[in-house]
Amino acid sequence: MRRLIFASLALGLCTQPNVHELHARNGAATSVVAPDHSDKVRRFESGLRPVYGVMGEPAQVWTLEERMRFHQVPGVSIAVAIDGEFVWAKAYGTADKADDRAVDTDTLFQAASLSKPVASLAALALVQDGLLLLDEPVNVHLKRWKIPENEFTREVPVTLRHLLSHRAGTNVHGFRGYAAGDTIATLPQILNGSGPANTDAITVSQRPGTAYRYSGGGYTIIQLAIEDAIDQTFAQVVEGRLFHPSGMTRSNFDYPPNDPNIAIGHRGENARSMNGALLNYPELAAAGLWTTPSELVRLGSLVAKARAFGNFILQTGLARQLIPENAENPGLGFGLNDAGDGIAFVHSGHNPGYSARWINYADGRASVAILTNSDNGGALIREMLSGLGHVYGWQQDAFEQREVARWDEAQLAEVAGEYFFDAEDDDPAVIVLRDGDALFIEGAIIDRARLYPRSASQLFVTQGLNLELERSASGAIAALNIEGEIRLLKG
Repeated sequence: MRRLIFASLALGLCTQPNVHELHARNGAATSVVAPDHSDKVRRFESGLRPVYGVMGEPAQVWTLEERMRFHQVPGVSIAVAIDGEFVWAKAYGTADKADDRAVDTDTLFQAASLSKPVASLAALALVQDGLLLLDEPVNVHLKRWKIPENEFTREVPVTLRHLLSHRAGTNVHGFRGYAAGDTIATLPQILNGSGPANTDAITVSQRPGTAYRYSGGGYTIIQLAIEDAIDQTFAQVVEGRLFHPSGMTRSNFDYPPNDPNIAIGHRGENARSMNGALLNYPELAAAGLWTTPSELVRLGSLVAKARAFGNFILQTGLARQLIPENAENPGLGFGLNDAGDGIAFVHSGHNPGYSARWINYADGRASVAILTNSDNGGALIREMLSGLGHVYGWQQDAFEQREVARWDEAQLAEVAGEYFFDAEDDDPAVIVLRDGDALFIEGAIIDRARLYPRSASQLFVTQGLNLELERSASGAIAALNIEGEIRLLKG
């Protein structure tokens, strides 16, 4: 394990010593870079890469400007902290295509599901204060609504730990948001699926504690538990218990937003501006955060410090339950990865018009946050992190060169064909095509891309997708599994 370095971690964590600001517009910086990182920033900006490279083939390398145009991402903001110290932040492009307003490092973006780990930190702070219980039935804290009892909850009552780790068996993956002028549902209405609520009622449909099921609905229960436990709004609790003591002066859960310096979301392949049509999310704990990358890396570095030493956010015992020693164990808000160079706690986010990614090494060596104002931002973020990891030598989300397996004629012929979401569908979700010894995949869920075999059953595309063939009892290809999340049936 790498040596822990937190020399600059204190209440003034991630201050900006010895940095210079470039291209200031109206007092807001589009670039804040420590001098000893200037060369790394330049290499990053000219060195975006696909997620995967192929051994023996020339590496694809692009500039950030090229890929912003290619993916139609109007604006992007990024910040990096190293060993607990803020080292650089930069903003690129426009906050809104409609008026060409520039993004700066203080511009607020919707962070979508990055709200969930922030909510988990607030909940665990209340656990530390004795105001919430981690392993008792969460219904004891709920006053305005209760988790409906059924065969699953009678066997195992839902706890806060279940909810934080997405193991409560709750439904509703994500939320649709409310347009300007819509009647906003209350939390009990959202949880009941009643009144103006635009999603189903939150219920438990599998035995709590048995399996991972990502659930924005579960985090809405956490939001209610926080409010009912302390008799304050969720936003007030997070502000007082997390943002203010952490020095996060820009982050908020306001809806509709009341700050003029916000990035407007852009929808669809052509990145249409949502100016005047931004969506509001009363499901704050699941999707409602407005923030900047600089403030996220501040918080990520403090969480790493808490795990090592304990601090005013969390003491070490709770921090190590939030981020366990083994990435195979369930964390309490973040996803956990170990790409071969240590545990990282991570989360991605997507609301209509916005895409985000936040990665942090558990030993504090690095924290990176990237926020974009486009549906298409996820692909750009993957390429940015691939190039950034290549520059800094990280393995998490970094460029990886892979060996390609050699398939014979029978294997190539067998995998080619149409793959469907359901057996009754008329139109395939993807088609796998042959061109000589090369395979290509294209369809509704992926633009045309080269498909590379990695083993007899595993394939990948350089953009970052991993696929696996599933076979029937007879040995024939039955399905194509994409990232363990999408299962397509062979036609």
